[in-house]
Amino acid sequence: MRILQLSDFHLRGDGRRSYRVTDTRRCLDELVRHLEALTPAPDAMVLTGDLADSGDARAYELLREALLPLCRRIYALPGNHDRRDRMRSILGAWCAPDPGIPEFLCQAVEDMPVRLLLFDSMSPGSHSGHCPDAAARWLEAKLRERPGVPALVFMHHPPFKSGMGAMDEPFENVAALEKILGGAPWATLACGHMHRPIFTRYAGIPAMTSPAVAMQLELDLSPEGGDTFRMECSGYLLHHWDGAQLNSHVCQIPGTPGFDGPYPFVDKVNPTED
Repeated sequence: MRILQLSDFHLRGDGRRSYRVTDTRRCLDELVRHLEALTPAPDAMVLTGDLADSGDARAYELLREALLPLCRRIYALPGNHDRRDRMRSILGAWCAPDPGIPEFLCQAVEDMPVRLLLFDSMSPGSHSGHCPDAAARWLEAKLRERPGVPALVFMHHPPFKSGMGAMDEPFENVAALEKILGGAPWATLACGHMHRPIFTRYAGIPAMTSPAVAMQLELDLSPEGGDTFRMECSGYLLHHWDGAQLNSHVCQIPGTPGFDGPYPFVDKVNPTED
């Protein structure tokens, strides 16, 4: 089974460049050409947030038009640059919430050899990660339902520290999340938000972040690091389950990276909802 994790598209629907630099529509087009030639085709795609750059509706329409022909099973989470309301109305079944927790875009995919648990860590207007009590109870209950069954837990914000100070913000209720994941050694945590691949262990389980479909964060391990980006190779994670072992591969998207930068994240928006 092959599950593609695609993250941080930062699409704009107005044709402008994100942060005045990145042509995110071109990044999407390069991704589509790559996926059209990919064999075998993925069994599922999971989009781990920041699909739009500022939650505008046209960005979600463009993403849906581009990816819908490529995979029968697509699931999506919001990031801090997204709007839940517009994701619900435009992406539909990609982000259908669990009826037990309708206020969040949490969902469980149970009919595959590896369980896919999508955990919504977004709070409108906030850049950092959140684990509200209701969402924490949902995740704990889902992991307890099928103990020992391999599970990929997807979320936008990583709860672990990266060493890049500007990105290592406080994570609401992180102790509860750590306890829940620590009680599920059969789980693997896969996040977005960091715009580069990071591999570690968190709460005793494998944990990682995906590279971005758009720009990549400058690797700056300082208290101020993580607030600039470079036009490096775009990428994604491919999670492969062979029936006994789960491997996660870093994949690059063919394009024309100039490796120019670093650039600041100017004009950034963490949208609220109407």
